[in-house]
Amino acid sequence: MLKALREAAGLTNGQASRASGVSTAKLSRLETGRNVVYAEDVQALLDAYDATSNVRDKVLKLAALAEQHGWWEEFDDILPADFDLYLSIEEAAASLLVFGTSVVHGLLQIEDYARAWIRAEDPGMPNAERERLLGLRIARQRALHRKPEPLLLWTVFDEAVLRRKVGGPAVMRAQVEHLLAMSELPNVTIQVLPFDAGAHAGSSGSFTLVEFAEPTDPETGYVDCAAGNVYPEKPAQVRTLKTRFHHLTSSGLTPGESLSFMHKIAKELA
Repeated sequence: MLKALREAAGLTNGQASRASGVSTAKLSRLETGRNVVYAEDVQALLDAYDATSNVRDKVLKLAALAEQHGWWEEFDDILPADFDLYLSIEEAAASLLVFGTSVVHGLLQIEDYARAWIRAEDPGMPNAERERLLGLRIARQRALHRKPEPLLLWTVFDEAVLRRKVGGPAVMRAQVEHLLAMSELPNVTIQVLPFDAGAHAGSSGSFTLVEFAEPTDPETGYVDCAAGNVYPEKPAQVRTLKTRFHHLTSSGLTPGESLSFMHKIAKELA
């Protein structure tokens, strides 16, 4: 919101810094969620942007909430670099649009599947650390059951996700059965992109689109890669990801067809 207000005021980062007294480095970190939020800084920026009283109240309320600790902070010692930023975004999200190429999304993983995947990613990780990381992954899944408004999850994943026997056939069968059960939730939509679909719009890899309840809160993307997490947030970048996602939903099996396909996979794993 601070970034949107600055841009609406027609100010560059440097101009906003001079008008508010907030350093350009701090302003950049604030806008990307990588700096502790102090009320006096927010007040100074709101003054520089001539924010209306309604906007001012909302931003100051968010600033106060930012001082609260997230549930994931107990896992700080094992969190991958910058993943706390993604967790805070996921916690605030109203919906996620996800395309996956190789792994079941973390919000839909069972423990044995998640444990096998974590072990494969880092074979040398101590067991105690692995179990804590597993606990973090399972704790994230509460968002799908939160009240009164659970997180909406719409995921399209490549058939390869179902074909890869993570943890062995028994674990993979249990994982597919879990996907079938989760598909029954009104806030979860699962589509499979079959090999028969051929070339598709997701050939460049997995990605996530994060949407918020407030229409004034800009959507953002999330791409996880070995070199670090990337957050595409420019309108053109978000539009590209959204267009790709909707092409993928068209190329994939319908939710009903995907259920039938997953039932078939489960039988093959018996």
